[in-house]
Amino acid sequence: MIKAMKDFFAKSFQFRGRATRKDYWIPTVSMFLLTVLIRLLKMPRRWEDIMGIISILPSLSLTSRRYQDAGVSGWFQLPQLLSFLLLPLIFMDFMKKWMKAVIITIVALLNMAGFILTVLPGDKDHDNGGEVR
Repeated sequence: MIKAMKDFFAKSFQFRGRATRKDYWIPTVSMFLLTVLIRLLKMPRRWEDIMGIISILPSLSLTSRRYQDAGVSGWFQLPQLLSFLLLPLIFMDFMKKWMKAVIITIVALLNMAGFILTVLPGDKDHDNGGEVR
């Protein structure tokens, strides 16, 4: 686990290459649990903000490598990230209910696709430590 977290931060600027599911999920779940711990301990909100700022670039590069391992360009996370810019529209009065539903559906579908890409198996010889089955 410690190695996975070291790699998470050490490879912050490495957007090429591959990351196995284990390489991806250990830091992702660890950062999530750290956020939960911060909230449970009722620490100041700035600790959570600092953690988010520190982890944004490593998270983007890790996701890019994970997508590439699953056989998709790392750029696929761009529409996924940009979809969140649509969310403020659902709180605007001029938007019709059906428009809000479409926006929520688009954001949800893009993020479900991103989740699915992170759980797909990667390159067979990469996931098995170089052994081809």
